[in-house]
Amino acid sequence: MPPSMPIGAVTLLTFDVEEFDAPLDRGRELDMDSQLRIGAAGFLRLLDLLDELEVPAVTLFVTANIAGHAPDLVRRAARRHEIASHGRMHRTFEDSDLARSRAALREISGAEVLGFRRARLQATDPRAILDAGYRWDSSENPIWLPGRYNNLGRPRTIYRKGELVELPASASPTLRVPLFWLAMKNLPMPLVRSASAACLRRDGYVHLYWHPWEFLDLRDSGLPRYMRRPDGEAMIERFSRYVRWLLERSRAASVSSFLAERGMLDA
Repeated sequence: MPPSMPIGAVTLLTFDVEEFDAPLDRGRELDMDSQLRIGAAGFLRLLDLLDELEVPAVTLFVTANIAGHAPDLVRRAARRHEIASHGRMHRTFEDSDLARSRAALREISGAEVLGFRRARLQATDPRAILDAGYRWDSSENPIWLPGRYNNLGRPRTIYRKGELVELPASASPTLRVPLFWLAMKNLPMPLVRSASAACLRRDGYVHLYWHPWEFLDLRDSGLPRYMRRPDGEAMIERFSRYVRWLLERSRAASVSSFLAERGMLDA
């Protein structure tokens, strides 16, 4: 490990496994069967890629909808990786979905489900999350994203909302250079690596997230270029090089194992 990195630095690779409904926001029509088929195809490609890269553990935020469509993929994923909830469906949410999605994912995966991430990082009552049986949430991005949210005044790293542990997506110290999926498509990779290294040095971890559908060919999806490119093989190559770079400087872990190591999940 490079000498500038702290011993025990951790990379948290996380993915939102969902129906591919992004084109609907752009006025495209895409039926649910197609959304599920494309979402599952991306899920399969991601699992194969993680095996190829020999990544020991990631956290997968899965909608109950796609889990019901591709239960074999969820069970395969759960053998190595952590399964967390991304709600019941990606485009709709009500508080009852918290418990319903968790129950469905536990039944399908055969694994415990401790974490939740709301679609589009929308806010959810912490008490409702806790009451549904979750221990931690990851629905915040501590940056300013024009037209979506301004979280520059919120904590940049792990903190508690009462009994609930909140794990924001990573952003660099001071300038809060974003490190979520759109930033990693549109920012120069030297800047992404520099911001990642700053998080590893300052925080002892870096927390990143993508979508499995990004690893598919999206030329005919109707998504704008800033959401689409790179995609397919170009995205796989960029992701692979970045992950190899990260794993030379840190170790990969699931979110729950990382939080447990830090004593954040103690009763």
